[in-house]
Amino acid sequence: MSKEWKLPLLNSYLEKWAATAPDREAMIQYEDGKTVTYKQFLESVDLAALKLLDLGLEHGDRLATMLLTFPDHYVLMYACFKIGVIVAPLDLRLKENEVVRDLDKIEPKAFFFLGPTPARDFRVVGETVRDRCGYVRHLVQFSPAPQPGEIIDGAVSVAEFMDPEKIKELKEKDQRTGELARAYARITPQTPALIIYTTGTTGEPKPAVLTHENIIVQNEILARGIGLRKEEFRMVLNLPPSHVAGTSEGPMTTFYAGGTGIMLRVFDPRQTLDAAAKYRATVLGMIPTQYRMLWAVPDYNSFDLSSVKSAIYAGSAVDVPFLEQLSKMAPHFGTGLGMTENAGFATFTPPDISVEEMAGQVGRPFPDVAEVTVRAPMREDGTAGEELPDGEIGEICYHPPIVFPGYFNQPEETAKVISKEGILYTGDLGFFKNMGSYRALYLSGRRKFVIKQKGYNVFPDEVQAHIATYPGVAVAEVVGVPHSLFDEGIFAFVQPKPGVELTAAEIMEHCRNIASYKRPQHVEIWPADKMMPLTRLGKVDKIQLQNIARETAEELRQKGLWDAE
Repeated sequence: MSKEWKLPLLNSYLEKWAATAPDREAMIQYEDGKTVTYKQFLESVDLAALKLLDLGLEHGDRLATMLLTFPDHYVLMYACFKIGVIVAPLDLRLKENEVVRDLDKIEPKAFFFLGPTPARDFRVVGETVRDRCGYVRHLVQFSPAPQPGEIIDGAVSVAEFMDPEKIKELKEKDQRTGELARAYARITPQTPALIIYTTGTTGEPKPAVLTHENIIVQNEILARGIGLRKEEFRMVLNLPPSHVAGTSEGPMTTFYAGGTGIMLRVFDPRQTLDAAAKYRATVLGMIPTQYRMLWAVPDYNSFDLSSVKSAIYAGSAVDVPFLEQLSKMAPHFGTGLGMTENAGFATFTPPDISVEEMAGQVGRPFPDVAEVTVRAPMREDGTAGEELPDGEIGEICYHPPIVFPGYFNQPEETAKVISKEGILYTGDLGFFKNMGSYRALYLSGRRKFVIKQKGYNVFPDEVQAHIATYPGVAVAEVVGVPHSLFDEGIFAFVQPKPGVELTAAEIMEHCRNIASYKRPQHVEIWPADKMMPLTRLGKVDKIQLQNIARETAEELRQKGLWDAE
């Protein structure tokens, strides 16, 4: 297949669309209706880049943000990309100590943050960074119309940062010096562009570095999965910028494809529906939890979603009823597999397959773009294990050019996941299955969550999938808990659908239809009206569930109900 899609840099796509479709909307802000065309986007990026250079930021420097999903945030990102500054968006839910912890790992020269908001006063974060992070030389506070005294000491407002008179001076100076063009000429496809922190489910979050090429290759994979381009690509963007879903996946694939991003500052079910209806969205991309929240809006059916052509999901397994509901939202729907360290998607399901065929799989790879293999564990000398045949479970691996260069300043952590050949070990276990016209990838579970019982490897996803087939089950989650007899006991959390009553005994009886070593030692019924603990992106937090399970198992142990046959 031709590589005509592959331009060298992320900014190359803004230049392409500004030249060929200058008046097409690149971004629409749902809350206030602000629009930014591709021509305006490109011009704003250049102006912001000039200002960053004026601050003294250079190729390889880092800039951290704590901002929402809005056009100026993405203008700032692409301005950084243009001059070789690596941008690191932080999770808005981080506490002050956590912000300092994460900044210490990358030592950014600049920090851009929100001011007071209804949810939180981010000036406290700014003051903490000012007082405890001496490497941060520039603080910029995003307060749209600051009142006297609202900007913290040591910071400038974003209005002052982008002062029109100063920007005019910088433009005139650049016409004489050509500084921006020289900075841009240094950027290559392998230049680091973005740092996204891993979710930190085991240990502290790690700063994963992504290059221009990593992101562009992911953009092509996701664009193929969605199946739309140019003016037909109108995507609702409602996921956090601190995650690949809110940067390299949704927004940057939109700009890659020449589409329009319909932005919500934060996710809200009703506003998502209204934004899709009002601005005639053609693409929705969310995790299953968010779709369920949309469907639960009381007047969901009153929103006109007839423009939606493609609905994609990722992040957790779903069942056939979920897919049947999703199929009512859009004629094209699907999923894929990926991770922070490969900028997002590495696979995607083929179009027009049945919901039964889609359930359980995570798509097919695109070998002409980036190869995906299933392999034996990495060897002690750091070389990749052998590739396994179809049907055999091993570790899912990604190949260049979708492999990140590593964790920032963490070579030992990087060596644990990237082999000497440059192959990325994902920590996901799975297998390929030949479907005739394509090879489908099936996910067996995370390596770190595999349960060791009675000498067998038990994959939680398999047990969960079986429990989920029982009538009235809404969610099933399975974790391992230390067990003196079996090494690990299988602990199942089962949440019934609203209005349904389930008992642990009937779930245990249902599990007699699977191998004995896969059956739970204990089933805990989770209240139907209570959310399970979630990660920052809305996935079920397995670590928190394991902690709850251990506490419950200890109570059972005291009663003689754990550690037995």
